[in-house]
Amino acid sequence: MNRMNQGLFNAITDSAILLDKAGRIVYWNAGASTIFGYSHQEVAGKSINLIYDQHYAFPKIIQDLHTQQKKWVEETIFIHKNGVRGHCKSHLAPLVLPDQQKATALLIHHNISNFKKNEEALLQTQMQMQKMVDGYSQASYLLINMQQALEQSEKKLRESELRFHLLAENATDIISRHAPNGTYLYVSPACFASMGYKSEELIGRTLFKFIFHEDQAKAKQIFTKKYDNLLNKPIIYRIKRKEGEFRWFESNVRLITDEQTHTINEIQLASRDVTTRILDKKARLRGQQLAHVFRLSTMEEMASGMAHEISQPLAAIINYTRGCVHHLNNPQYNHDQLCTVMEKAVAQAERAGEIVQRLKNFFCKGQLIKTSCKLNSLIRETTSLIKNDLLQSKTKIDFDFDKKIPCVFIDKIQVQQVLLNLIQNAIESMNEHHTEDKCIHIQTRFISHETIEITMNDTGVGFSKEITNKVFMPFFTTKAHGRGMGLAICRSIIEAHGGQFTIHPNTHHESWIRFTLPVSI
Repeated sequence: MNRMNQGLFNAITDSAILLDKAGRIVYWNAGASTIFGYSHQEVAGKSINLIYDQHYAFPKIIQDLHTQQKKWVEETIFIHKNGVRGHCKSHLAPLVLPDQQKATALLIHHNISNFKKNEEALLQTQMQMQKMVDGYSQASYLLINMQQALEQSEKKLRESELRFHLLAENATDIISRHAPNGTYLYVSPACFASMGYKSEELIGRTLFKFIFHEDQAKAKQIFTKKYDNLLNKPIIYRIKRKEGEFRWFESNVRLITDEQTHTINEIQLASRDVTTRILDKKARLRGQQLAHVFRLSTMEEMASGMAHEISQPLAAIINYTRGCVHHLNNPQYNHDQLCTVMEKAVAQAERAGEIVQRLKNFFCKGQLIKTSCKLNSLIRETTSLIKNDLLQSKTKIDFDFDKKIPCVFIDKIQVQQVLLNLIQNAIESMNEHHTEDKCIHIQTRFISHETIEITMNDTGVGFSKEITNKVFMPFFTTKAHGRGMGLAICRSIIEAHGGQFTIHPNTHHESWIRFTLPVSI
C-alpha cells in the first residue's frame, strides 16, 4: 500500500483490515489498533480469528463473497488485548486490486459496545420495572431517560456511518467537517495536493481565513439555515493555497442538524479544484469579446460600400416622391398610377431598411447563440454585405452548393464573420497581385451524416507552405495594413462550433481554405 492510500486508510476512524484469501491479516489501520489494542506489527500475517471469541471460517466466507458478490455482516464479540470483551458490527466485502496485492477482502469493524451496554442496561431496567409496583413515578422517569439515551446512541451511530461513507465514496476530493463557525474538525489528506497544507495544519483553524475576501459572503451562506433554500447547489469560491496562489474550488455541502431544535451541529464539505474549468470559461468569453472587437474594426472598411448600397434606394425614393408631388399638382392625376409609384417608393424604403438591419446584426455583440440555419442561404446573405466591394474590385462569386445539405446548428453572426473575413482576404490578395480574372469559388458539401464541408478558393496566388505555418500566429500578416488576427479568430470560431479549419498551400496551382460544421440535431 502506497503512502497516500495508507494515509487515507488510517484516516478512517473505524477499524479497517485487509485480509488475504486465507483470512490472514495483510494490513491493520490505526482504528483497529484503537479498538483491539494490537499494533499492526503484532498481528500482520496472523488469522483474524485472534480477535473474536469464537472461530469463523473466513477462507470459505471470503471465497463465497467473491463467488456471489455479496457482503458478510455480523454482530460479533471481540476480545481486547487486555482481555476485555466488547461488541462490534463486522462488515466483510470482497476486494479486487489491479496491482496483484495479497489483499482480497476488506473487513470493517464498528465498535457498538456502548450501544450494547445501553441496550443491556435498558433490558435490565425493564426487567426491574416489571417487578416494581405500577405507579412508581421514579421507575417511569428512569425509563424515559434510558429511552432518550438509546435514541441518542442510535443517532450518533447513524451519523458515524454517514461520515464513513462520505469519506469512502469521495476519497479523490477534499472531505472536511466543520463546526458552525467554520472551524476545521476534520480534513482528508487530499488537502495537501489541492491546498498545500497537511491535515494537522488545518485542524482548529477556520475555513474563512483561506477564502478570498470577495467570496466571503457567498461562502458564509452555507453555514446558515439559508443554504437549505439553495436546493443544495454546489458553491464555487476561491481559496488561498499555502504558497499564496488563489485557486477556484467547488464544494458540495451537507448540513448535520439537531432533529429537535433544527440547529446546525456540523457542516460537511466535499471540495475539488475547478480552476482549469473556470479559466477555460473565461478564456472563451475573452475570445468572444475579441471577435466582437474584430467585427467592429471592419466597420470603417465596409462603411463606404454600405453607404453606396443605401444611397441607391434613397435616390429612388426621392425620385418616386417627387413624381407623386408632380401627379398631385395635376388636378386630373391618375389614381392607379399614383398608387403604383407609391408602392415602388415603399419597396425601396424596405430595401434600405434591410441593408441597415443586416449591418446592425453583423456588428451586434452577444454570447455564442446557436440556432438552426440554412448554410447556403447564409453564404448568399453574407456576400450581399460586401456587394459593393465585389463590384469595385470586379470580382465574381461562383457558388457550387450541395442542395441536399441539411440545416446546421451554429451562431449565424459568428459564421458570417468567418465567411466575410475569408472573402475580403481573397479580394485584397487578388487586388494586391493584380490578378486579371478575379473569381472566388465557394463550395458546400454534405460529406457525412454529421458534418458539412465548406471550401473556398480563388484565382489568386494562394498560400505558400512557409506562410501556411505562420498564418494562425497572432499579429502575423502579409498585408501592409493588416491586423494579423483574422485567420486566428476564424479558426477559434469554427473550433468553438465543434468543426475544423484547414488551409491547403499552393501546390500544383491548387490552394484552398476549408472548414467543417456539425449538422443540427
